[in-house]
Amino acid sequence: MSIDWAKHSLAVSQRYSDSLSASRHIRHVLLAAITAGDIMPGTRLKETELGKQLGFSRTPLREAIAALKAEGIIETGEGGSLQVRVLAYRDIHALYEMRATLEGMAARLAATGASPAEKLFINEIRINETQLINSQASAAALAQINSKFHHGIYLASHNGFLTEALDRLSRTMVLLGPTAYSLPARIQEIALEHDSINEAIQAGHGDDAEAAAKRHLRNAVKARLQIIAGQQRGSLD
Repeated sequence: MSIDWAKHSLAVSQRYSDSLSASRHIRHVLLAAITAGDIMPGTRLKETELGKQLGFSRTPLREAIAALKAEGIIETGEGGSLQVRVLAYRDIHALYEMRATLEGMAARLAATGASPAEKLFINEIRINETQLINSQASAAALAQINSKFHHGIYLASHNGFLTEALDRLSRTMVLLGPTAYSLPARIQEIALEHDSINEAIQAGHGDDAEAAAKRHLRNAVKARLQIIAGQQRGSLD
């Protein structure tokens, strides 16, 4: 694997201000590499090679791998080898179906129970997202603020178990590879869908917020399958 580990490590340090333990830093670096498509699903991982490339000792590396195995990101393959989990076609549909159900619930709860300050926070994220889109920010930057928008809604739902479940699903999304923001046509669609969710939350309309969130996820799975189809065509060329 020819991967710019220094770039991913720097990005993790900048995001978390060097406040992470060695094992958590490694975990985030591996997640960043998987998200960027530098490590594809199905790729076998060798501890010895990773340790040398990342510049960390075996103990924190093993702790990071154990954490990713617990999250379902890394699995044990044939012969006991470690590899990045591969999601089957049915798994992708199931993942988005679950997200649609849970995010719809979170949007409904946020619309009906969020405080004025929480609604303002969600609206400010949406404004910042528009500014980034207008400035033609990178797909990575847009994906990051997209994550903030959704997480802001999770927290505003005031349901810790729901937030925990959604956070776990969000971590599993790294197995899908490149962000939907890599599709230029999808960027404006996402913005409009976020507007619908945000407007319903600001107005306190629970039914509309839930419907908008579910519609957003239905469109998201279509975009994801488009990306996957494009990758498969590329592998045949």
